[in-house]
Amino acid sequence: MGGVVAACVGAAYATNVQLCSVRLCALLLLCAAACRAPIPQSSTQQPSTQLVSSDAAATVTDIRFPSPALGGLLWYRVIVPNAAPGERLPVLYLLPGGMSNPADTQERANALRQAIAHRLIVVSPNAGSSWYSNAKHAQNARWEDAITGDLVRDVESRFPVLIGRQHRGLAGVSMGGYGAVKLALKHPELYGFAASMGGAFDVTRRWPNLFNPGQSWSEWIIFGFRPGTRMDEDVFALLDHAALPQNVNWFAACGSDDSFSSDNTRLLHRLRERGVSVDTVVTPGAHNWQTWNNMLPQLYADAAQSLR
Repeated sequence: MGGVVAACVGAAYATNVQLCSVRLCALLLLCAAACRAPIPQSSTQQPSTQLVSSDAAATVTDIRFPSPALGGLLWYRVIVPNAAPGERLPVLYLLPGGMSNPADTQERANALRQAIAHRLIVVSPNAGSSWYSNAKHAQNARWEDAITGDLVRDVESRFPVLIGRQHRGLAGVSMGGYGAVKLALKHPELYGFAASMGGAFDVTRRWPNLFNPGQSWSEWIIFGFRPGTRMDEDVFALLDHAALPQNVNWFAACGSDDSFSSDNTRLLHRLRERGVSVDTVVTPGAHNWQTWNNMLPQLYADAAQSLR
């Protein structure tokens, strides 16, 4: 009997040692990845205004301006349909997904043609892989403050935009979809419209990814290491405590084969449980631009109608 007990104790000890070894290896991998996966930082170039294109229909401009929240420059691309003297237009902040940038996002999203057709100013900021959040463990990385404060002020000081939350909207794909929903929930006084396509709403609840430790480290630097510290950036927790989510006009779209479809469906149900009306589009397709381009015409039409 004593031999059996000893064997069980020994097996349990070995299992615990293995678990500790796995956790230690995971921690070491994540720490090693820190050097390879820094938090996105603002541009170190000089402030500038660069004309990208201009014709009778619209002007496209790249702006780099000092952002106090980032301690450096923030780059955004803006499409401004040509307006009559004294005319002002609503603005849609089109947030890029992770590993994308303003030029790529606006090109893939057909933003120039849609901005002209719907008389919308379209602004896309360069936010790297920031998740549009104020990083908990990095300096000069207050991206939520940069997008909701510094960017809005700069856009409204330069371009003929209609002022007020009822004329200001957010939209995005993947990381940008998460950002649009989160920022609208946290700042309903700023935005009257929010749209997500294939939003990556699971980010605050992810387990460490040993196959991509750099990604896990970057997300932990942004959201914090303990699960409890992440809930202030979690869209489901934010929705539970949101005062008046029905004051925002919502658009939600996702491909039926999108890897984030279950989280998108869950968010849609939670919004409706709160009495929120949501315009939805579900089409066949995965987490890619081919799918999102089937949804974009309805998104732009909804934004234009909502923000007038």
